[in-house]
Amino acid sequence: MKKYKAVVTATILENELNQLRKYCDVTVTGWVKNGKLFNEDKIIEILQDTDILIASYENITKKIIKNSKKLKLIGCPRGTPVNIDVKAASAMNIPVIYTPGRNANSAAEFTIGLILAELRHIARAHHSMKIGKYLGKPVRDIYNTPHQDDVMWNIDENSPYKKFRGYELRGRTLGLIGLGNIGRRVAKFAKAFDMNIITYDPYCSKEDAKIIMVKLVSLNTLLSLADFVSIHCKVTKETIGLIGEKELSLMKSNAYIINTARASIIKQDALIKVLENKKIAGAALDVYWYEPIPSNHPLLNMENVTFTPHIAGASDDVPTYQSKMIVEDVIRWIKGKELKRVFKV
Repeated sequence: MKKYKAVVTATILENELNQLRKYCDVTVTGWVKNGKLFNEDKIIEILQDTDILIASYENITKKIIKNSKKLKLIGCPRGTPVNIDVKAASAMNIPVIYTPGRNANSAAEFTIGLILAELRHIARAHHSMKIGKYLGKPVRDIYNTPHQDDVMWNIDENSPYKKFRGYELRGRTLGLIGLGNIGRRVAKFAKAFDMNIITYDPYCSKEDAKIIMVKLVSLNTLLSLADFVSIHCKVTKETIGLIGEKELSLMKSNAYIINTARASIIKQDALIKVLENKKIAGAALDVYWYEPIPSNHPLLNMENVTFTPHIAGASDDVPTYQSKMIVEDVIRWIKGKELKRVFKV
């Protein structure tokens, strides 16, 4: 069997690279090797004698695709190949394979974590103790302090027991905007907390929703009923700015909004306004309109927001999933078999 030439600039684990090397001469370069993204001309230069490209973050433009005459297959080990000009590739009859759901479990677990962190003030309580609040006086010997049968914090008006009081998830309503790979997993996890699940997804059929055991509702109904609104849809022309001032005004005053998808789905000024005015209880955000978020951003001064730096999908398990998925499909292509995960425009 002919050995193809493959260029890899994405994170592919060594075990899967070795599988690929059985069929290809593999060159690992670019971002994954030196942490820097190549420009168009450099990528074109590298791809002159390349059959297969696997890239995560390099911007593979129409110019690159048109000038890489031997290129026959592009792999993108991400949930959506946003860095690939798929239309240009399709015009050149080059399939673009990707790894849908590779970080779905990671992001879904993280979403539940954000809900709990915001609702039960976990991050704020942790921070308060780290900076010295609610602590007792120093003792000479921490291993020889008087025994107490009923160990508890102070219970006066400034008690953390009152300051950080939240409520349980059981019986509350979770509203999912988007019911793809991540949304479905969030629904599954939320059921373990005895939550009620409603969802807005115009592309989900009633039959499919019934199988997943969630209730399909309109966006306005979801926003008005949910105790937690969690965003799990892709960025499209229809979803950019989907949640604005009007939509946020429908939410209950004790409700929370959680976003581990993309910031552009929520209008920035509208979210700032409702949080500043305490029109909703709070927010938990892992994504922002520009990253890193500027240090003077008004959200950072709000006590009713939990922040994380775009890490919902950053588990050590994700590289394993994406490596297996993308290499499996590359080998299927080499063997002339039907591809499992081709991105369609």
